[in-house]
Amino acid sequence: MKYSLFIFSVIIMLCSACNNNPETSELKELRGKLVEITQLGGDEEVEEDHIDQAIHEAASLGIQGEDRDWFVRSFLISKSTGEEIKDMEEIYERSQLKKLYEKTWQDVALERYEVTLDEERLQVIIEETLQPVKEEKENEIEIQFYLADSLGYSIDDFFYTFDRHIYEKWVISEELYPLLEKEYNLEENQEISHTYRMEVIDEIVKARSL
Repeated sequence: MKYSLFIFSVIIMLCSACNNNPETSELKELRGKLVEITQLGGDEEVEEDHIDQAIHEAASLGIQGEDRDWFVRSFLISKSTGEEIKDMEEIYERSQLKKLYEKTWQDVALERYEVTLDEERLQVIIEETLQPVKEEKENEIEIQFYLADSLGYSIDDFFYTFDRHIYEKWVISEELYPLLEKEYNLEENQEISHTYRMEVIDEIVKARSL
């Protein structure tokens, strides 16, 4: 009986140690990928043939709808960094992680800081941004119209669908950042943005570890 109790105690201790272990290699890899994809962005211009290739590759993989848009976005971001893209499955994985990150970004704002999206404010922001774009169609932003058209969007639908998450974050941040400034005891928006980004990444990794 004493031996059985000893074995049981050892098992409990081992299980407790496992639960308190640092992140597994898989979780560390996930964290690294999230950190990378949430800071990707390059200076190289996106060309029309990049857009054509992105849409072609999405179609080849059978990716449609919202997932297609996230794939195309990730493909073009990678192109803007000068990366030579070889593995389309990797681009798809990045796009799904970015999609998850953006959803979790809003979920944490709502659940932890009780900040909701103001739909009326969102519409104001989009319309204010959209109007100059329409007026300058033939100038620097012609590529944006090409992307919208290639995806089957009008320029209005492009802003309200493809780029919607950008403006949702903009609106939420107007209320969220003052709260984060107090929470983190930081003043610079760049520092607040980075700290919140890591908080969101922590939340994703934590959810995957359960």
